[in-house]
Amino acid sequence: MTRRLTFALLLGASAVVIQQQLLLQRPPRLLDFRPQPLQSGRAAVDVRFSRAMHRNNLAAESDLDPALPHRWLGQGNRLRLILEGEAPIDGPIALALAGRDQRMQPMIPQQRWWDPRPWLLVTRQVEGGEQLQLQDRQGQWHPLTPIWTSLQSLVPLGNGRGVAVVSSNSMGKETIWLKRLSPRNVASAHQRLGPPEPGALEALSEGNLLFGHISSNLNGDLLVQTGGLKPGSETLELLLANSDRQTLKLPSSGPMQLLPAGGGLVVPGYEGISVRPIQDNGQIPQVLPGSRELGAFCATSGRAVLIRHWPDYRRSIELVIPGLAPRQLHLGEQAVLAVSCNGAGEQIWAVLGIWQGRRSQHELVQFDSEGTVLRRRNLDPWTLSPGTRVEHNPVGNALLMTVTQPDLRGGRAALIEADTLHLRKVMDEPIKEARWLPSG
Repeated sequence: MTRRLTFALLLGASAVVIQQQLLLQRPPRLLDFRPQPLQSGRAAVDVRFSRAMHRNNLAAESDLDPALPHRWLGQGNRLRLILEGEAPIDGPIALALAGRDQRMQPMIPQQRWWDPRPWLLVTRQVEGGEQLQLQDRQGQWHPLTPIWTSLQSLVPLGNGRGVAVVSSNSMGKETIWLKRLSPRNVASAHQRLGPPEPGALEALSEGNLLFGHISSNLNGDLLVQTGGLKPGSETLELLLANSDRQTLKLPSSGPMQLLPAGGGLVVPGYEGISVRPIQDNGQIPQVLPGSRELGAFCATSGRAVLIRHWPDYRRSIELVIPGLAPRQLHLGEQAVLAVSCNGAGEQIWAVLGIWQGRRSQHELVQFDSEGTVLRRRNLDPWTLSPGTRVEHNPVGNALLMTVTQPDLRGGRAALIEADTLHLRKVMDEPIKEARWLPSG
């Protein structure tokens, strides 16, 4: 029995060794190719292989078409490709993957198509009310929701897998909805790329609300802040990208915003704004005193742009850099209507309101991170639509604005070159608000 048991054990161990050797002789394989919203360049994709790869060899043997500036980061079997440079990307990218693992075994070359460009989302004014619509690459519009009396706000999820909206009925009561989307910006063939596939439409609130506020981060988490007609009916809920839900208990005097990277949020208060963790860690929150409001996040650097209201009715624009006091970029009597920044926080754009007699004119101003004015552009005859924002698209290096004119029905989506402030295009369709949807 002892000899038979020993023989069986040796036979099993030999089979395992032989199997391991056979697996080691197999070429490394591509297991996953997934766009990554948390990146330091213009766009990024995470690539996972079956074995640890030789990164320099992979970088040397792989190829991009068009040949865009890029670099590979990471180690082992998980690597990240980051696109760099400033020239606009105006089409899909063909990525030919080739290289060797750390044992110098060559992989079978693979090709993937990747379109990192965001999609244009609008609250479009149609017969009977307003509707959420998406524009494809050919300029066609795709309805994503029913027609409602009014759409009060529009927030794309940071991972591109959905859009949250707040609708309002004829009585002014609000409902929060989530439209699920399935991105199609990565494929093994060019023809398979396309706009995201529409999914389910979910109601995130019960009954009619007095107000609803929504916010998302780059992970795709969604913060839902609601208030009803009864005192104490305010609720604060976090819907995680993995479908988990958390009820939060945080006092606030206004709408909260999730931090881009997750884990915390910006909370307005009567004495200033604070940055708080989602899960209480016992530490004292960081507080910036004064009448300040969050203008924009510079997502890849941890920086943010604030708008400060002074007692003498002046307005200032501040750049917040982690670990440093806020840096004042601008101070004046003009109204600061909207601000935006690039991911690194090195370029900041602001729309300032200027009164000319009885008529208001809006000016688009570009600053660097030290507050130096780089460029100015008077938007006349256009003005920024009230309550809308300016959004920077790093892939196309363009600004998206919702603009209007006094005698015009509704607003229009406008694209402006981020570096020159040249007005690239104003679309014809009447809309209420335009936003970028990340490609996912």
